[in-house]
Amino acid sequence: MISRRTALRTAGGAALLGGTAGLARAIDQGLVLDFDKPALHAWDDWNSRRHAGPLALVSAGILASSPHNTQPWRFAIGRLGVDLFEVPERNLGAMDPFGRERLAGLGGAIHNMALASTTLGRETMVRLLPDASNPLHVARIELGPEGQGSAPHSLLPAIGRRHTHRGNWLGGPISAAELRALDEAPRGPEVRLQMFAAGAPRGQRFAALTVEATQAITEDAAMMEASHSWFRHSRRDQDRFKDGLTIATSGVSPFIAAMGALLPPQSAASEGRYWLDATRDTALPTASAFGLITVADPWDRRSALLAGATWQRLHLIATALGLVAQPLNQLPEMVDRERELGRPPRFARAADALLDDVLLRPTFAFRLGHAAAPARPALRRPVSEVIGFPARLGYDVDRARAETLAQDAAMARRF
Repeated sequence: MISRRTALRTAGGAALLGGTAGLARAIDQGLVLDFDKPALHAWDDWNSRRHAGPLALVSAGILASSPHNTQPWRFAIGRLGVDLFEVPERNLGAMDPFGRERLAGLGGAIHNMALASTTLGRETMVRLLPDASNPLHVARIELGPEGQGSAPHSLLPAIGRRHTHRGNWLGGPISAAELRALDEAPRGPEVRLQMFAAGAPRGQRFAALTVEATQAITEDAAMMEASHSWFRHSRRDQDRFKDGLTIATSGVSPFIAAMGALLPPQSAASEGRYWLDATRDTALPTASAFGLITVADPWDRRSALLAGATWQRLHLIATALGLVAQPLNQLPEMVDRERELGRPPRFARAADALLDDVLLRPTFAFRLGHAAAPARPALRRPVSEVIGFPARLGYDVDRARAETLAQDAAMARRF
């Protein structure tokens, strides 16, 4: 049954929108009738700790940051841990021709899973790229005997509150203590972190280069079509795919999001114009600080995974500190595009002015700051939709057999 209040809202909405077409689109977007939002259940599942054991690792992993929310992962579950696989089909095409950003998203999932393992009371070992014969097998999280783990990690609550904030920020400096907490975040020796104030000379240079890179991307039809393919315009597509970007997470106000949802879907070209304006006029001017994650070889698979894990850790720390964050990867994306097309490396050379060490290359760029309101959660496929074939089965059997043989040998020595 539809309540009288709902009926009045429907009628009022129809009058405001001026006809059946507008009303139909409003209903499709969930703006007139209050629908359940299955594409957001994964956040509630983690926050309520719905899943236990190895499934809890997957529940955390699926909430990691990934490029354009492509969620390029598949998980295999076993009694003794979880395997993580890359899904190349969930790609950004010309925006990420070498899969560098896709691997960064997988690195973020690995980091979340490692944190979540501290809730299990079991010793954990993370192995990157464990199978040389299968490069898509990006990680194995092995769980040891119960009762040998560490205490639950302090960043666990931040996993369910970490969202990318693409909107208008408040500006103002980040405190020295907050910057120190970010700078001291654990990361592998292969990964370096640089941060600089938005108003500093390097911050201004970063902003200028990011605008140039954004404009170059918007003028590249293949890049914009690849980006546009991951925008979910209708509520039906959001519920069906549970991935990609939406108006609600684009950074506009709730009112503008509501009005924009009533309009026909944008073209790739119009989306590009909005993105350029938002980057130049909102994202860059309202940031407090910018940062770069650098590595020796951005296209090395292990380095890309570690860079993504570093970003995930930074974003979780920022969330715990009450800061907001957003990737701004246009510069490294244009470095990739020029490399793919064999063009002179104009953006790679321009990036040298930002680097402490020109032997390292930027693989991830971002902004940090303060906002009046938190960001909205992005769409997520739930645990049930990302579990693949039991690839761990053979490993579990082999490990159990080895443990049994070892126990038998120990017993034989005793007697």
